[in-house]
Amino acid sequence: MHKESQWPKTIKNATERFIAQMSDEDKQKLRGTRKEELAKFNFGMGVFIRNKFGLSDGNDPLMKACALTQQGDSYNIFYGNDPDSAAGIIIEAVWKELKSVA
Repeated sequence: MHKESQWPKTIKNATERFIAQMSDEDKQKLRGTRKEELAKFNFGMGVFIRNKFGLSDGNDPLMKACALTQQGDSYNIFYGNDPDSAAGIIIEAVWKELKSVA
């Protein structure tokens, strides 16, 4: 099975997969973070998300899903080619999900 076939294609699926592998300690830490401070997770969680979910390696469906959250219905090529921004969008989605179940 190719690695690409195992990548999540939607933000929801990426969020579910990421939360499933998080420790309780990491969940609590992220849950207790203010939205304005989420960028501090870009170098740890963000790198993991980019690598694990193929954001730098051709996961176009997930990249496009992340770009659409930034631009509404109009796909923006800048966001579509920025794995760092895509990872940040997924981190925020994980944060929102963790806050909703707290």
